[in-house]
Amino acid sequence: MLKSIPNTFIQDFPHWRKVELFRRLLYIFLFLNTLSLLPIAKEIWSYNGIIGPRGWNFGIPTIEQGSYALINVLSHPANNTYTWVYIVFIVAQLIFLVMGIFRFLPKISSVMIYFFTVNLFLKGGQMFTGGEVLVCLLLFYLMFIQKSTSDKWKISFKISSDEKPIFTFLQNVLNNSFYWMCLIQVCLVYFFSTFYKLLDWNWLNGSAVMYVSRIDAYSSGMNRLFFADNYTLALVVTYLLLLYQALFPFVVWIKKIKKQFLIFGVIFHLGIAFGMGLFTFGIIMCLVYLLFLDVEQIDRLVDRFRRKSVKV
Repeated sequence: MLKSIPNTFIQDFPHWRKVELFRRLLYIFLFLNTLSLLPIAKEIWSYNGIIGPRGWNFGIPTIEQGSYALINVLSHPANNTYTWVYIVFIVAQLIFLVMGIFRFLPKISSVMIYFFTVNLFLKGGQMFTGGEVLVCLLLFYLMFIQKSTSDKWKISFKISSDEKPIFTFLQNVLNNSFYWMCLIQVCLVYFFSTFYKLLDWNWLNGSAVMYVSRIDAYSSGMNRLFFADNYTLALVVTYLLLLYQALFPFVVWIKKIKKQFLIFGVIFHLGIAFGMGLFTFGIIMCLVYLLFLDVEQIDRLVDRFRRKSVKV
């Protein structure tokens, strides 16, 4: 088994179509998410919006601030004078997302998407959920998962099963390494989510879902109906969610039950998206499940979607 580990990172990258589907869906989601926030864009992203700047340390030269200066551009005091800068970032993100969706200049677009998205998410961080943090990390990893050669000027939306991309030895190492980093990152999210829940007495005694359902800002009418005054049902759901998160880093690797396990996870996260109003977080977590599916399972999902589209 130990001998096979090095081969995992130098083998021809076998997850290309799966990663490309995930990348495309993530870009589409980010595009639609930004469009949905345009009516309140000034309040979220402008220098003098309701969130305000995160601050800029003039005591340290910009070049010595490292990557933080690159992802905190919208908080630079110059934006107080040039009030249109945030609009440039929004437009640029949308343009590069479209380029990424159609695989036009994929390497350049992936870097630019990361740069503009992480700046927008950091500036508006207090109005977002933890899902945006995960997205920034995944966008960083996706920058390194690329073809060695590509038709960079060719616009293409379809992900063909006949496509046989070429990868050099170095690119294979990068692709395999950062693919596994994506998977491990998701497992870490569940691990630490469980860890901190276990430090909260409301989760340990099974009352967390009940109390959350009583908070109007984090609960729909249906949530209140089922859980606000039904301690027994709230207790069962609380422990089910806690058990699911605790088991995820281990059970998700068991092929025989992985599909059923992830289906429960989709229901769980859709409940968060529509029941608690944490829409972006719930949808993002559903999207990352694609990375854990086998290529054959992905193909079956795509075929079913195409058949339903044709019928409609």
